[in-house]
Amino acid sequence: MTASARHTGCGAARVKDADLTDDSAQLPASLQAWPILLRAALGIALALSVGAVAAAVPALGAAELQAMLLGAVALAALGLGLGAALAAAAAGFVWLLWPAAADGTLGTDTLLRALLWFALAKGIAAAIALPRGDLVRLASRLRGTEVVARERALLLEEMSHRIRNDMQRLVGLLQAEAGNNPVASGALLQAAGRIQVLGRVHRRLATRAGSDAVDSQAFLEGLVDDLRAALLPDSGIGLTVSAEPHALPVAMAGDLGLVVNELVTNALKYAFPRGKGGVVRVCFGREEKTYRLAVSDTGVGLGQVGLAAVEGGSGMRLVRALAAQLGGRVELRGGEVGGTLCLLRFPVAGPGRSMPLAEAPAEAPPPPERRSATS
Repeated sequence: MTASARHTGCGAARVKDADLTDDSAQLPASLQAWPILLRAALGIALALSVGAVAAAVPALGAAELQAMLLGAVALAALGLGLGAALAAAAAGFVWLLWPAAADGTLGTDTLLRALLWFALAKGIAAAIALPRGDLVRLASRLRGTEVVARERALLLEEMSHRIRNDMQRLVGLLQAEAGNNPVASGALLQAAGRIQVLGRVHRRLATRAGSDAVDSQAFLEGLVDDLRAALLPDSGIGLTVSAEPHALPVAMAGDLGLVVNELVTNALKYAFPRGKGGVVRVCFGREEKTYRLAVSDTGVGLGQVGLAAVEGGSGMRLVRALAAQLGGRVELRGGEVGGTLCLLRFPVAGPGRSMPLAEAPAEAPPPPERRSATS
């Protein structure tokens, strides 16, 4: 009896904490609606049917009968859950004892063999049903996570749409007020332009399909396309972009996009007076631990007086503030082939680490006309 008790305890070790009154959570959705008593009855019926089939074949011995009953328990665990499998095991235990009990020959050996079989049957039931229940629960949690992710994506998309609409309304209000207030029209139109810039960057970042990083090449090329359509519809000025593909954090990409907007706007404002044609180039790439943005033009150039005026303007103040957020520095100077060149360098590591002076190249960087092989 000691051996049987030890085996029984081993077989029941995993099931002692299970809720046998309702194991529906372990089952697929198609079986969860079935009452536990119905599934237990089916498990008992399965075991008794197997026993009846074995009894109809006199050539089968006790070992074959026990194996067939174990198969019935395994089928019940696989198809109906742990409760039904344990019910089938109990029915099989009774079936093994019934012939000896009916004719009065039930002895210790028969009882011991039946108890050992019962312990093994319960172990098989637990080994099959409990891991399957874990898999079913895991699948259910994964489905729930997917639903939450879809709902979150829809909410973010709706919020992004509303933000863009609010920005458009605000731009319209500022432009209308500028027409009614000649004194403040310049400042109002400038504010409207800033909001339009934010809207462009926001729209481009909103298309990143839920990723935590932004592809610098796709982002800047799309942003320059937007600027070209908005600022240069029918002019003789070209606007080109050459950007290497790098994974940028969303916040870093947003600041970079605002800088590009501001520098391109400044170039179009100062470099090409009286209908003069030319080209504005935007180049972005990486130099070891530093990202490098260059916006150059082939315009008239600014000279010392013009450079001082641009340096003191609100646009460059905004650019320097954004550069500080990126942990970088801005340099404005005359281009190598005329025009003006504005360079922004900031660390790949992000704004938490300011770029030491030693990291700035001592030599002038390659001209911004150089394009990446991947562009």
